[in-house]
Amino acid sequence: MRQDIQCLRGVAILFVLAYHLYPALFVNGFLGVDIFFVISGYLMAKNLTKSKLESIFDFFKFYYRRFRRILPLYYLVIFVTLVLVHLYLGDFWWYTNRRYSLASLFLVTNQLIIHDSADYFREFLADGSSLNAFIHLWSLGVEMQFYLLVPFIFFGLQFLKNDLLRLIAVSLTTLIGFIAFAFINQQFAFNFMFLRLWQFSAGFVALFWKKTSFYEYSEKLKPAKIEMAIPIEKGDLVTVSLSIIALCVLPNKIEVLALRPLVTLATAYVIASESQENQFLKFKTLSYIGDISYVIYLVHWPIIAIFLTSTLKCYLFCIMVTVLASIILHHLFEKQYLRLDWKMMIPLIFFLVMSNAYLQNSVREHSFWNNTFPAEVQEIVQKNKIMLPNVWETTFSNKLKEPIDQCEEKVLENLEGREQVFGYCKYPKGHGNFSIMMIGNSYVMNLNEPIRAQFNYNYSEYRAISIGEGYGFYADSPGSQRALEIFQKQVQEHKPDVVFISARYSPTIRAPLKANDEYLQKMNKGIEFLEKYSKKIYILGSHPLYNLNFLNFFLQYAVQRPSELESLHLNRHKADEEMKYVMKRFSMVKCSKCQFYDLSHVFVEGDKYLTFDREQMLSYVDNSIHLTKPALDLCEPVFKRIANEIMGVI
Repeated sequence: MRQDIQCLRGVAILFVLAYHLYPALFVNGFLGVDIFFVISGYLMAKNLTKSKLESIFDFFKFYYRRFRRILPLYYLVIFVTLVLVHLYLGDFWWYTNRRYSLASLFLVTNQLIIHDSADYFREFLADGSSLNAFIHLWSLGVEMQFYLLVPFIFFGLQFLKNDLLRLIAVSLTTLIGFIAFAFINQQFAFNFMFLRLWQFSAGFVALFWKKTSFYEYSEKLKPAKIEMAIPIEKGDLVTVSLSIIALCVLPNKIEVLALRPLVTLATAYVIASESQENQFLKFKTLSYIGDISYVIYLVHWPIIAIFLTSTLKCYLFCIMVTVLASIILHHLFEKQYLRLDWKMMIPLIFFLVMSNAYLQNSVREHSFWNNTFPAEVQEIVQKNKIMLPNVWETTFSNKLKEPIDQCEEKVLENLEGREQVFGYCKYPKGHGNFSIMMIGNSYVMNLNEPIRAQFNYNYSEYRAISIGEGYGFYADSPGSQRALEIFQKQVQEHKPDVVFISARYSPTIRAPLKANDEYLQKMNKGIEFLEKYSKKIYILGSHPLYNLNFLNFFLQYAVQRPSELESLHLNRHKADEEMKYVMKRFSMVKCSKCQFYDLSHVFVEGDKYLTFDREQMLSYVDNSIHLTKPALDLCEPVFKRIANEIMGVI
């Protein structure tokens, strides 16, 4: 293997490792995976151009070489990781890890992430902050899916007459692929192989650029190689390319749609140049890190996810274990199995697959794996696990301990079908003289029942509408625009006396305020519309941002690191700083019938926003960052005050 490519691999894995250890410092380090994709594209192109694909046997031979290289170590690490998850993580993390370990066995982790990320109520399962020890295997899923496709790509490229035409074809693939990647939903594009194909194709470009150099073509399309003078020395261009790649270590976030293509093209150029003079690309230690980069990638994240805490000692432990495990596995397992012939390799892979299948069944069926905690800790775990079926999931159902009213209507009529309606309910008529409508996103499902209960049926009509991306009085995307139009249509049709807007607001309004701010203008326009048809509007103000999977983290700390529980409370200054432009915009909204109500103040203690009840040891936040029942109980005086105000005025 070329030493310069191994050094690039070493750089890539160091970027990824640094990012996972210190994500707040190495904010661009995740682009190390992009370097791996370019290298893989180049190596697959090189392998497939050496031997023509002429029969089914040629395809199977290619697949065997890929599976032989990747699968034995891959399946061994999955097996060991699943064991460690059940030995060291609480059972509240098991569901996520079991799902993703199973997906990883079939090399479709990236597809499961796409599925979970697209589901508003499951996106916390795919979040990178989760103690999901298998989530890093998304990139192996992308790579293996690429390997399944790439022989067919090169089978097609064989029909092009020469390398120049192939260079043009793969260059267009890279360009068009990047454009598609840039304009499609980033969470989807990040994990979808076909939208990552442009980076593998950049590796193809590196190969055909080198093979083609520059040609002059006669009328018969016979190439004659010519030299082309470039004003910059090749070595200088390599240095510039390495400098671009080095931007990934900067502590400041760089716009990823600018940095990603730059890093991709810089990597492709370094590979194509085959530099022999650059000392950085001849660094033996870096080359050795490249040699063990596959092992490091597989083992580093499970170690970090399972064992990393905020202490320096723990950071050193994770780094040391990663390095030692990688070296041992590389020399005692990886290098050894690569020497096996197919008669030994196939039984080895079969054994590892069957071992994983047995383990998947065992962790689900056998009591051996069950957690055992001291009685006091077990009580804390059980009390909080009751809240794992999220409070808001039960709002429009009969799953609550106290029966709630059956909805007279549950379906919104005349929708286009593209809307993500979480829930709609028209409740039975009350005995009051005013009507209420609550609109918003999942926070409607979270806050609706606690607010409705304060009226004690002292209303004539009550409707609640919960729609994905529904912010009630502004829109910043096609989905939120459709939600806004539905809300406005419902308000115009039913003319509620009181409108509640309950929403977790989009990140866009956390951006700095501008002159003639478009979001503020949209808010004013939305409020103006609502005021035409209602007498009073109550809007949930800005609320601190919690981490996804918070409840699981709370339980993990309660079980393993109770002395560090206080670190889970939010720093009030930082939380307010994060939401300052939201608060600023809300303070500038023009309205005569509306008021913003705040829930954050009930969680304030000095310079903190409390995230759990110290006495009861109950979390205030669930895994999908909605408020739990203990938190809603704290908010009850606010809800009662608003209800009394409405009943006293209207």
